[in-house]
Amino acid sequence: MRAAWCAVLLATVALAAPAAAHGPDGARGGDPVARAPDVRATVAARNRFFGEGNVDQATGAVRRDRVIFSWVGVTNFAAAIRGHVVLLDAWVPRGLNEHYVPVRPEELAALDPELILLGHAHFDHAADAVPIAQAADATIVGLGEHCAEMVRRASGLPPRCTPVIPAGAPTGTKRETELLPGVGVTVVKHLHSGAQEPDASDGYHVPVLPTGSLSPVTHPPSPEAMAHLVAHAPDAEGGSMLYRFQVGDTSFVWHDTSGPLKELAPGGFEVLRTLRPVDVQLGAIQSFNQFTNGMRDIRMYIEALRPALFVPDHHDDWAPGITNQGDSYREPLYAELARLPAEQRPQVRFLRDPMDYVRPEALTFPVRFAPLRLTRRCAGAGRLHVSLAGDTADVQEVRVRLGAARRTVGAAPWRTALSRRELARRGGRSLVAEVVSRGGERQVLKRRVPGCGVRRAR
Repeated sequence: MRAAWCAVLLATVALAAPAAAHGPDGARGGDPVARAPDVRATVAARNRFFGEGNVDQATGAVRRDRVIFSWVGVTNFAAAIRGHVVLLDAWVPRGLNEHYVPVRPEELAALDPELILLGHAHFDHAADAVPIAQAADATIVGLGEHCAEMVRRASGLPPRCTPVIPAGAPTGTKRETELLPGVGVTVVKHLHSGAQEPDASDGYHVPVLPTGSLSPVTHPPSPEAMAHLVAHAPDAEGGSMLYRFQVGDTSFVWHDTSGPLKELAPGGFEVLRTLRPVDVQLGAIQSFNQFTNGMRDIRMYIEALRPALFVPDHHDDWAPGITNQGDSYREPLYAELARLPAEQRPQVRFLRDPMDYVRPEALTFPVRFAPLRLTRRCAGAGRLHVSLAGDTADVQEVRVRLGAARRTVGAAPWRTALSRRELARRGGRSLVAEVVSRGGERQVLKRRVPGCGVRRAR
């Protein structure tokens, strides 16, 4: 099915630009991306993608108590997750139209992302991953097959790539990773969308048929964009991966395709159920299965994950004549979700193209973290164990003070001990800890000191 789709796409491109297969240097057209710029350019890019009020105008740091997704077409998002700037997939749609998505790959590199997280490696998800990673010195993350594919695509020194699930792993493989400090990240290998026989037992599904679009007229493609599409249209998938992020008290799931698990890997639903609770799910709804089974696969992913909020993506008009504008999917999606029991139906925040491209306010979520607190307990030999509890991911240093006694703790776990002598000589009844965060903020915590069986010196 994918091969047939690529053949149609390549034929369409060839008719539109028969001589545009390569750029002037003979490389794959339009691939090079300029080196990541200075701090001022990074601040400007982050202002646009994440909102000026969320960005430190001197350093470019993005506030850590927000999770922000800025849509860049298909399933591509620039994301700020606890202050970490990452890309979810890496391709700016172009080829059959130009600037329908008002972004250039250079702008994504200017964000200075730490990581590029790949769901799968088809061109509409990863064709810009290598040049952006090289320009921004970012690390690509994916399956073992994705990393091999990124090396194959690179000209010159390949970018760093971290395979969080090894090559050849079966569908349903699940891993906990430490990709982003202070963020719980779980990855699951699942399935790419694929056509299946109509599921008669599951009722009739209304297909979403491609319609004509004027975007190639209003946004005519350049020879370079056409060359880029011709070169990358056959790019291999390399397997598909789903991500779950736990940020403070809020959980997010992102997947850039929704596969027919029912027929090919029914055990995958049990794995998805282990990811609950899910507060926000960003999920692909365009599917090779939509013409025979409509929105069925999407509904079954939602049924397994049970999100409170569902954000559809991969439903925009990025390949006019083959894809649709997002609003065409609204009615079939809601009809499919109506098949769920009312208590399992998520709220839907429907992104619309092109007005919701690079509109961070559409998907900005405040998150809360467990407050820091100072704990203490008496131990043997008159000792007092002191530790820092709560969400400590942003802590850089802890300075503990009890009268004249001083302790500086510079690494996790954030704990220390005061001796019998220090407790006996304490100059007051309060234990004080000054907590210094990585951003330079300071917080003072106080607790009363238990006696721990030690008399105060006179």
